[in-house]
Amino acid sequence: MSNITITKSSPKNKPLQIVNQSGDLFESFAAYKRMKDEGLANLRSETAHILSFCNKHDDPKAKSVTHLAFGYVQSGKTMSFTALTAMARDNGYRLIFYLAGIANNLYEQTYDRLRSDLFYRDSHHYRMIKEDAQMAKNIQNAMLLSKKPIMLVPILKHHGHINKLVKVCESEAFKNAMKGETVIIIDDEADQASLNNYGYQNSKTGEFKMSSTYEAIMKLRLALPGHSYIQYTATPQAQILISIDDILSPKSHTVLSPGAAYTGGKLFFKNEPAGIVNGSLIRVIPEDEAYHVRHNDLKKMPKSLHEALWFHVMSTAIIVHLREDEKIKYLSMMVHPDQPVKSSKKFLDWVEEDLARSAKILQKPEGHDAKMRFIKELKEKIYPEVVRYMDDEEKPTFEEILPFMSDAINDRQLHYVNSKKDGEKEIDWSLGSMHILFGAQLLNRGFTINNLSTTYMPRHTVGVATADTIEQRCRFFGYKMHYIKSCRVYLPEPSIQNYVDYVDNEEELRTILKNTEMLKEAGHALMSSPNLQQCRKNVLPSSLVKTTMDGNCKMEAFDTPDVIEHNNTISTSFIKKLEKEKRSFRILYPNTTKQREHRVFDLTINEAVDFLLDFQFASVAEAVRRDNTIRYIKYLAAWPGCKINHVEFMQMAYNGKPMHRSFNPQKAKIKSTFYTGADKDASIYPGDQNVQMSEETITIQLYDFELSPCFPNRPTTHTLSINYPKKLSTAYCTNNQEVMDIDVLFNEVEEEYESNA
Repeated sequence: MSNITITKSSPKNKPLQIVNQSGDLFESFAAYKRMKDEGLANLRSETAHILSFCNKHDDPKAKSVTHLAFGYVQSGKTMSFTALTAMARDNGYRLIFYLAGIANNLYEQTYDRLRSDLFYRDSHHYRMIKEDAQMAKNIQNAMLLSKKPIMLVPILKHHGHINKLVKVCESEAFKNAMKGETVIIIDDEADQASLNNYGYQNSKTGEFKMSSTYEAIMKLRLALPGHSYIQYTATPQAQILISIDDILSPKSHTVLSPGAAYTGGKLFFKNEPAGIVNGSLIRVIPEDEAYHVRHNDLKKMPKSLHEALWFHVMSTAIIVHLREDEKIKYLSMMVHPDQPVKSSKKFLDWVEEDLARSAKILQKPEGHDAKMRFIKELKEKIYPEVVRYMDDEEKPTFEEILPFMSDAINDRQLHYVNSKKDGEKEIDWSLGSMHILFGAQLLNRGFTINNLSTTYMPRHTVGVATADTIEQRCRFFGYKMHYIKSCRVYLPEPSIQNYVDYVDNEEELRTILKNTEMLKEAGHALMSSPNLQQCRKNVLPSSLVKTTMDGNCKMEAFDTPDVIEHNNTISTSFIKKLEKEKRSFRILYPNTTKQREHRVFDLTINEAVDFLLDFQFASVAEAVRRDNTIRYIKYLAAWPGCKINHVEFMQMAYNGKPMHRSFNPQKAKIKSTFYTGADKDASIYPGDQNVQMSEETITIQLYDFELSPCFPNRPTTHTLSINYPKKLSTAYCTNNQEVMDIDVLFNEVEEEYESNA
């Protein structure tokens, strides 16, 4: 890695202000949360980075801004925007609106966190504002307070509630109170409900239809001059790919770092960093036990569920009852089957019956056949898995655990979370030492399951899974390092592969975004695995470009005479540079013919990137492939451990004449075959597509063609083919629109909205 330089781009849009990073209120909040060392440094710098891309608090004439804050699932995004609130007050801001989730429990969670972490600790500098008929008056009064508190206004992310807020913002009382001040809007889980469900349809028809919550957010933003809109999410796929002229398309971004004790996708699905657990925390649910209400509606409790259940019971017996761990008073399990309500009820009944039956067996006298069989099963099948990753000094014997099994069973709480009403109930975790939750959709985004150690998720997607949806099911991510060796996740094989792919895609995105500040520099593109679609289609434009990187991909750079001349010049110069430096190379297929002899150089990452950047393509699809290949090469080189440290450069027929090809100038395409085929005896020459290319890195093939007919004075042309070996194959999805000026955008939206109204 030491010889690889990934240069951070110089952003055209610089931060909008210099931020005071060490104000009293931020320091007080950080101390209250016991932040220190790297965790404190990250929180400070990332919070300041977000705020630096907000308009100044006293500049309502500034262009409104949209900024993305991207963190991992369950990694502390609420901590981030609470810290942002404290730092905002240190920098003079007076008002923040929070779009606090689509369910009452999420709204209450945000309200309670802000109240407990900020207001209760310092009521002079923070003022909670309730969503009610007195809101405008309360804001007006708070603006007159001598301590100049910042007002915190959480509201439900629902069009009815947002529209009420719009009326407040349009009132004279509000305008007078906030004269000369800007507002920050924090959209929590910004990819949920906020975006326009008519995005795809509008891009096809040219209409401007709006879904209700999106329209309400639009009106709110139009009512707040110079505001800053901060989008918090762990799944930003939609934000990156929506139409770039959508006012919810972010222009800048901050990548949020997790705390040191965070356990997420890299640990669960990649076992990274190594050494935390000496093996995988994932267990495979057999194909015939993978539940689907239509395709595999199970009739009896699957064996894997029984094993997961008793893994959880025994883990609870050890950690809560045997060890009496002061940090962990209870453990939780999540059972997440298919969508219909009856599915969760079926699994709940199976678990309750298994626990009740087993509790009776354990109460039977010593020597009873059923009790002896059950204890034998626990000792031989469950116990080895429970203690698999424990260190010898912390590993209890089975005999030490057994007396506490009944305690875990008898101190259980089963929770059925399958209606909106269920999901809005606050669980009292103090009622038992072992909790098991059953549900589907409501156990996804935003629902916090405290001390979750065992996850059983037998559902799988028939067809292509939606990346942001499956990631939001990962309630098993979070801060679990204290008991990580007692965590397990049970999944069908297709789901495991989807998550492995997702982790690759997520880490690629984080790597690229960390090295840029404006999304335009990173490219509105996402690595996209074949079995995953990025997000729901209805919010995306119809013009997305899909680039598959698998095997040989020809690139025809023949669009105009100027493109041909440019590429000829940079190709010739590049070859001369390699020759002048006397770079070593190897010859493929020597002693055949000059047209079949190719020479191969090893390029550094930066050399390969610079060469591709210089090579021009007028075609959108070809230009997108080049840009995404550059991005992918940078990611592979920056990956910890370095997936690649060089790129192969193959000069085809390096000592021969340009290869003749029939050409169609109108379509700017070769009419005949692009690649030279194999010899009759393929062992002599296997054809261009099958020549010896590395299986460990990407290969760039440089071709020199003589076109017939050709453009005037351009008889020969250079172009490329890129080979992506199987182990590095992937795909990208790209929005290649040009970015519109934000003022023009808001003016167009306002005119369109008024004409439709």
